[in-house]
Parts: sequence; structure tokens; C-alpha cells
Amino acid sequence: MRHWSGILIAIGMTGFASAANAQDCEAIQAGPARTDCYIGLSRISQGKSNIAAGAARTQSDAARYRQVTGSAARKRRPPTR
Repeated sequence: MRHWSGILIAIGMTGFASAANAQDCEAIQAGPARTDCYIGLSRISQGKSNIAAGAARTQSDAARYRQVTGSAARKRRPPTR
């Protein structure tokens, strides 16, 4: 469940990500607003990291399952046009 909550938070923060990336935290006057900007960027980076770690864990688990069961990976079909 923890994995899914991280993904949902990251998806919810995508709207904030575009706003935070659109502005440069250095350009904001020193104070609470600038601190909030850096905190937001930090949380966005952490969310992206969590998503990447989850994807890597999923691939690793699938590879281990295939190794234990001796089954081959599914071959992807080329997209139809």
C-alpha cells in the first residue's frame, strides 16, 4: 500500500511540479516563500525518485519470478498502425 500512496502523491504533485519548475527559487526574495519553493522542489524530486525505485523493484521482481519459474519474458508485439 505504501508504494501506491507514493505514486498517488507524485501524480497529485505534477500540477505543482510545472509551477515550481516554471519559477527559479533563486529569483524569489529570501524568506518563507523561497523556503517553500525549495521544499516543493525537494518533494517533487523525492516523488520522482520513489516512482523510479518502484519501477525498478517491479522489474527486478518480475526477472526473479521468471528465473525461479523458468519462464521466458513475454515478447512485446510491435504497435499496429
